[in-house]
Amino acid sequence: MHTRRIGQMMLVALTVLVLVTGCTAAPAGPKIDVQDPWARPSRAGMGAMSNMSTSAVYMTLVNKGKEGDRLVGVMSDVAEKAELHQSVKEGEVMRMQPVEGGLEIPPGGKVELKPGGYHIMLIGLKRDLKPGDRISVVLEFEKSGRITVQAEVKE
Repeated sequence: MHTRRIGQMMLVALTVLVLVTGCTAAPAGPKIDVQDPWARPSRAGMGAMSNMSTSAVYMTLVNKGKEGDRLVGVMSDVAEKAELHQSVKEGEVMRMQPVEGGLEIPPGGKVELKPGGYHIMLIGLKRDLKPGDRISVVLEFEKSGRITVQAEVKE
């Protein structure tokens, strides 16, 4: 009977050890954490999009995993179209251009989507976006799949 009890105690100790080490180990693949998502209020379109109202969405993408991932698509139900863009300076003029091939988030790294850099462009808004509104944005990653975030509209 004594041997049986020692065996049960060892099994419990081994189970606890497996659970503790399993919970503290870093994930083997990518683990994307989306931080501080926010959007600009809507504004009338400009240039080639002059008949459409637009907005931009910003956030920080942090990869807490051990494998890189790539943001390959974006969408939102508040816009006819959503695209991943980058602002680039050509001479004295800032221009926006679509990001081809997606945006790499390295293992243990982060990528900021911010004014003047990478951002999500919402084109052809279906409604006005005012400060305090919340919108849903779906991020599609190559390995992590789809992640839906709520972004608050801010000035």
